[in-house]
Amino acid sequence: MPNLIDFMERATSGPIVVEDEFNLKRLIPNTRKIVKEYNITYSPENPVAADDSLADRLFEAAIEFIIRTGIYCDDTNRVIQIEKDEIIHALQNLPDGSYFGEGRDRNKFVSRRLDDERKPWCHVGTGIVASSEDIALAQVDGYGRVPQANSISIPAFNRIREMQVIGGSPLEIHAASRAVQAGRKALTNAGHPGLPIMNLISSATTSMGTIAGSHPAFGLRPSDGWLIDFLAEMKVNFETLNRLAFIQLTGGNIGSTALPILGGFAGGAAGTALVMTAYYLLGILLFQGTYHLTCPVHFRYGCTTTRDSIWVLSVVGRAASRNINYPDIALGYAAAGPQTRMYFYEAAAFILSSVVSGFGGVQTVHPAKAIIEDGVTPLEASFCAELAHRFAGKQADEANELVNMLLEKYEHRMEMPPSGKRFQECFNLKTEKPTEDYQKLYADVKDELISMGIT
Repeated sequence: MPNLIDFMERATSGPIVVEDEFNLKRLIPNTRKIVKEYNITYSPENPVAADDSLADRLFEAAIEFIIRTGIYCDDTNRVIQIEKDEIIHALQNLPDGSYFGEGRDRNKFVSRRLDDERKPWCHVGTGIVASSEDIALAQVDGYGRVPQANSISIPAFNRIREMQVIGGSPLEIHAASRAVQAGRKALTNAGHPGLPIMNLISSATTSMGTIAGSHPAFGLRPSDGWLIDFLAEMKVNFETLNRLAFIQLTGGNIGSTALPILGGFAGGAAGTALVMTAYYLLGILLFQGTYHLTCPVHFRYGCTTTRDSIWVLSVVGRAASRNINYPDIALGYAAAGPQTRMYFYEAAAFILSSVVSGFGGVQTVHPAKAIIEDGVTPLEASFCAELAHRFAGKQADEANELVNMLLEKYEHRMEMPPSGKRFQECFNLKTEKPTEDYQKLYADVKDELISMGIT
């Protein structure tokens, strides 16, 4: 199987193509042709896909798409070409999972099958910016106390001494290291110091920040996880490959990451599903990942809880679950913010569709499109983790009915979703508990979901 040096050789010697030509003459035409050739069709009335034949066609189509399209290197303006036998060989040599964490918090993350009654891996928390270290500590402490938590995402720091963190500056190095240290401190306070941090370091925007935040004296541990992102769409650059080279050399767990844009270069739901599946294969072959994190982000709404986004997530999860043993995490972005009914409807629809579609793990659905500072609390994390465990073993047909019921409650509000409240407005920083208003809303929403048939 080729390694990173082999791919770097292709990135410096492959066909020279300007980026617009790659998009207009390779990426877009190949997406459209292959979607038609393999009959990949979107079914809006069935947001939770249950067609095994469609899922298998999608998987085969993704292999063909990579062979025809390749992947573009921005820094060299060359196409990295890939052969079918390389993909097949990589798939045949996948391990059956990887271990994360330390001590009693150490667990093995494996892929799941459709209708699998095993509980999914719960990746708890978000990388949403925290405005202060006190808030970050309270958030992560709350994540560490979620009983179902298998791994944690830590918040990003965007200020040092009230100075805005600038990517590539010494401030980024300080922010990256302080974020990890704060996360470790909070997890120790929560009684789970060994829980793995698996969102790389949200404060690190450059490869230099990633490397600095991985120093063994104060940074991530080998048993943590490092997310490495593909660029939209079907592209990489040297910043990506620099991160990759460092983590491969130091033996870290690589989480290949791809958030394709639904309505972007890949087109609609069918094309986005094709590209999203291709990223799994590239994560295995090019990144040599140990897990994969993914979701489709809607171009217009900036979230992953629209009807077509949920279908993309579901059919891709089904294709991956049926055809490869690559542990994957479904990442969701809700349109609505914390302490809103709409958030819980969106989160329930996303988590339900992910679990029944065979995803190995799910992450806390990010409120308010993850763009509001301090825009998440441990209550959303607890809600998502509890639902993920409850939904294990449910059938796609049953899930489809429930997701349609949930969509009816919120999809008409996508244009103007409620922004909700920030952490300090709906959580008591001293007691680290939700306010009475939030606890009441949460209890009401749970009763409503139970009345709908969601346990």
